[in-house]
This record gives sequence, C-alpha cells and structure tokens, in this order.
Amino acid sequence: MTTLPTTLAMIAASLTVTSLLADHNADFNNDGFVNANDLVLLTSNLNIACDGECPTDLNHDGMTDVTDILLLVGQWGAVEGYVAEETEEEEDTPLPVRDPNRDMSWQGQGPVLLDAIYYDLLCRGGERLDLAEELNQGEHTKAWAAENGIAVQPISYNGAVDWYEDGEYSDDDKERFKNWLDSQVPADYDGPICLDMEGTWWNMLNTSNQTVMDNVVAFYVEGLEYAKSLRPNAKIGYWGLPKKQYTSQDPTERASIERLLLASTGIFPDVYEYQPNSDDASRLQSHVEACIELVNGEIPVYVQAFPRYKSGPGTPLEFHTQEEFLHDQVQAALDAVWTDANGMEHRINGVALWDAYLYAASQTDGWSEMNSAERKLIWDDIDQTHIDLLTGMKSIVDVAAEEASQRRELAQQQQEEAAEAEAAAQAAAEREEQRAQLVEQLSSANALLLSRTSSYTSKARSYRKSRKSYSKAKRALAKAKRSGKSSKRYKRALAKMKKANKKARSAARTYRAKRSQYLAARAAVNTAQVDWDQAETEWSQEG
Repeated sequence: MTTLPTTLAMIAASLTVTSLLADHNADFNNDGFVNANDLVLLTSNLNIACDGECPTDLNHDGMTDVTDILLLVGQWGAVEGYVAEETEEEEDTPLPVRDPNRDMSWQGQGPVLLDAIYYDLLCRGGERLDLAEELNQGEHTKAWAAENGIAVQPISYNGAVDWYEDGEYSDDDKERFKNWLDSQVPADYDGPICLDMEGTWWNMLNTSNQTVMDNVVAFYVEGLEYAKSLRPNAKIGYWGLPKKQYTSQDPTERASIERLLLASTGIFPDVYEYQPNSDDASRLQSHVEACIELVNGEIPVYVQAFPRYKSGPGTPLEFHTQEEFLHDQVQAALDAVWTDANGMEHRINGVALWDAYLYAASQTDGWSEMNSAERKLIWDDIDQTHIDLLTGMKSIVDVAAEEASQRRELAQQQQEEAAEAEAAAQAAAEREEQRAQLVEQLSSANALLLSRTSSYTSKARSYRKSRKSYSKAKRALAKAKRSGKSSKRYKRALAKMKKANKKARSAARTYRAKRSQYLAARAAVNTAQVDWDQAETEWSQEG
C-alpha cells in the first residue's frame, strides 16, 4: 500500500546531498529549488512525530512543526551549489498492457454534454445539505437538464477512495466510497465517473523527479483500481489529469504519469481559464489534443469546463461572459483533434459544466444574516446562469454531435464503397483466373483432340487395310481348299490367312483404343466449350 508517509520516505531515500548542501536541505523533491511544492510536502506532515528518517524535520528535533516551516522559508529559492543527481539507469516500472478486450465502442461517437455541477445536495452532510434540501437548490437547472436529456457526471469529491484524505486507504475509506457509489451510480453504469483527489497530492504531481512521481502515481492507481473493480463498465479517471502544466512541458523534462493514464478507463482534463478578455482557445485546444495523444486515442476524454475566474488575489470568483466561456473552453475542446499514425482522427467524448453553489455563501456579503427566501433568490439567479450556459453549450455540442454523425456516415459509406471496390476487384481477379483456366482447358482439349484425331485416323486406315488383307487371305484359302487340305497351296494359304487374321485382330484392338481416346478427347472439347460459353454468359450478365 502506498501512503503519504511512505512517499516522503521514498523522497528522502532519493535525495542527493552534496558537500555543498546542508544536512537539513529543504529541497525535498531534489529539483534544485525550495518552493511551494516542498512547502506542501512539509505541511502535509505538520505536527507529526518522526519515526526514523524524516526529511521534513529540518531541525532534527523529532517533530515536523512551525520551526521547520521557518527553516524552509529561509532556504526559499534556488539551491546554491545544486548539482543534479546522476543516477544509474533503473529498470522502468512496467506499464499496464492495453487490454485487447477493452470496450472501444465509444470511438467515433459524437460528444455529449454533461452536468457536473456541485450541488450542495452532493456534499457529505451538515447544514449545507440540509439547506439545499429545504430550498430545493438547483431545481431549475436540474429540470432543464432532465428535459433536454443532459446526463449527470458523477464526481466523488474530497479524496475519492481516500475518503478521509489522510494519505492512506483504510477499509473504512473503501466502505464509505462504496456506499457513496452504490447511492449515486447503478451497478451496470457504463458512463463517466470522475474521481477528485487534489489536496496534498496535487502539487506533488508537478514534480520532475520520477521517483517521487512513481510513488504519487502508485497511490492514485491503487484508488483507481478499487473504483474500477466496483464499476467495471464505467469510464473512470481523475479530475484534471493530465494537468495543463504536464502537457505544456517538454516530455524529456517531465516525470511520466503514463502508468496512471493507461490504467484509467476515462480521463477528465480541465480547460479552466482564469484570464478574462483574452483568447485562450488555441492554448486550451492544444492541451486537450495533447491529452488525447497521451492516451493514444484509446481512452475516452471528458473535458471539464468552469465558467468563473478571479479578477485578482482575494477577490470573489466572477463569471466569464458566456461568449468567452463558450469560445475559449467549450468550442476549443470540441475542436480538438489528434490524428494517429494510421490516419484515424480522435476527438473528445464529452464536455461537462462544473460550478458550485457554495460560492454564493462564501462570496455574498451578509450571507449569514440572510433568510431562506433571500438565499433562494440568489441560488435561483445562479440557476438561471447555469441554464443559460448549458443552453449555449448544448447548441455547440449538438453541432459537434451532428458533425460526428456525418463523419460516421461518410466513414461508413467509404467503408462500403471500399468493400464494394475490393469485392469487384476480387471478382475481376477471379474472373481473369477463371478465364485463364477455361482458355487453358479449351486449348489443351483441342490440342489433345488434334493429336488423337491424327492417331485415330492413322489406325483406322491400318484397321481397314488389315481387314481387306484378311478378307483377301480368306478368299485365297477358299480357292486353295479345292486343291485339298494336304496340298502345299492350301497350307500356304492357311498360314497367310492366320497371319492376316492376327494382324486384323491386333489392328482392331488398336483401332478401338484410339477410337475411344478420340471420342473422349472430342467430349472434352465439347465440355470445355460448354464451360466457356456458360462463363461468357455469366460475365455478360455481371457486366
């Protein structure tokens, strides 16, 4: 089992400390910089007593605490004298082999629009849930989505299978996740399920250290495999992966998450955009195309879109204009296309609208003093905004779905035409082969007939000649008989008659054999001619 303490221990084991670096180096991921990534690692272990080697205990007092944070801040920035570690080449962690039985029926299907809004009814309990139930939060958005056939994209928040977000998977974690899944997703569900695990692990996914990344990926994969075991037909993956930072990096400079991506049965990259009044469509489209390429077009892609941005640090989240949101995020995602080595184009399978009603409470002045009716009015305004956004998204998605349908029809037509052309070529080849065989058969039969005719004619003449000689010998014998059977004349005539008879019999046998051969050869010619005439009739009918 991979846990956060285990990961930190692995990081410690992977650190290179040169003679130029202090023993309590705060560059935990050994990338040459002490920055937010290292701070996240330290704070995730805050107030935890060290058991054995503990890299986040910078002052070696047996506890990771505020003093260690101060020491880390004191080292903030580039590490002086940093020397990149030269490691011996290690055997790569084997990547999961693509399952040849993986369901690929989703390929080529048009994109779908999904409702991924975080209604307070989806939270784990407390006043938020109670108030959402009381005021029927999101009722108009839900009604519009149901009326327009917009499916809900289930999202498991706050660590997903790591239910308590404590960096380890306990039996209780798994039981609670299973209960959530059973309450939200049918057992035979084959749509997308998004797992949301950010928190401590999120910034660790920015590391360029492969050892660190392998341990982070191992934790993500462990939770993913458990979720897949519960819903084997669903398309399951983690929110926001691959990250934009990952797809924008040089592949030779980033730590690989390929094992996690290939273990997923769906991926959920985001196209959130925090730069209002700027055209980010090209950048976000490139991000989505890179995500499709990273999974070789073999895993469905469900893009997550978010209609808000911050105008500055500490300011409330504001809505983009609908035009900018649809152009920069939704249309860009739908325009994304990656072409594989075989010339096959791959696109996304869905785009989801994510937003949260909790922003109303955190960003509305005086929310805590408002009564239920006032809060309901604010939620209804958000409802209408969601409906407007979904309406605009649906128009774009419907166009993309129709284009996908046309591509499928064209591809089907091209396949049928190619099959017909192949069948015609095969028929032509078979016809030519048949023609060659029939020509050979007829030519051979005629040649044989010619040969047999000549032999038959010759033997027929010999047969007739021998019969005449025999008849002549018989007449001579009859005349010689008058001289008496004991006369020399008779005896000579008898000997000639016997010899003539023998030759006649032999000639007759040879003649009959040659005649049979001749008749057989003539029959073969007739058969070959019939076969040829019949084939020509069939060819003329086939055109």
